[in-house]
Amino acid sequence: MVDLDDRARRVLARRCPEVSGAAAAFVVVADAETRTAVRRAVGRLVAAINEGHEVVIGELVESLLPRIQVPPPAALEQARRQAVVRLRLLRDFGAYSADDVSELAGSRAANRSALASRWRRERRIFAVPYDNRELYLGFQFDGAGRPLPGMAPVLAVLAAWPPWEIALWFVSDNPWLERRRPADLVVDQAQRVTRAAEADAAARAGGATHDDSSLSPAPT
Repeated sequence: MVDLDDRARRVLARRCPEVSGAAAAFVVVADAETRTAVRRAVGRLVAAINEGHEVVIGELVESLLPRIQVPPPAALEQARRQAVVRLRLLRDFGAYSADDVSELAGSRAANRSALASRWRRERRIFAVPYDNRELYLGFQFDGAGRPLPGMAPVLAVLAAWPPWEIALWFVSDNPWLERRRPADLVVDQAQRVTRAAEADAAARAGGATHDDSSLSPAPT
């Protein structure tokens, strides 16, 4: 058996293209009986080497993959649905940045985010996180850019809820309000909206809910 050098391997590759690119090549000289045995042994050796190479590649790929917690399909689907709802909410109602709120209200403060931050601390408005920003949904403001008076009582009731859940509550059909949306009634029927918030907050906490009659429309 002779180990071929680079030049000899190139000559062999021209005559036997199937060995082109091989890292090593050997010529075995033997009688017919021995040749068959050697061919089988070399074949098994090559297969083992190739399989070992695949194992090394697999280990390298595994080591380069980030360590993440893979969510179950149900959780992934729920997250996808929530993302769709949030996008639709932002598109349907619009939202302001803190600077936008300041400009809309005509604030002259040097700190453009100060007004929105103060109103938020006072629970007159709330913000939702989106794309590394805090956005203020449009249904909270009147035409002059001021917080609607009916927002503060509701936000006081729902203070423990996450911001996106508050947002979805405002824009969802509410059974306490005859399947109407709180965002559509917070201007003209603020007290009813507040009572609906109290009922839903109590139900969520597992406490007693308000009597349905207390949420009936005001007489006209």
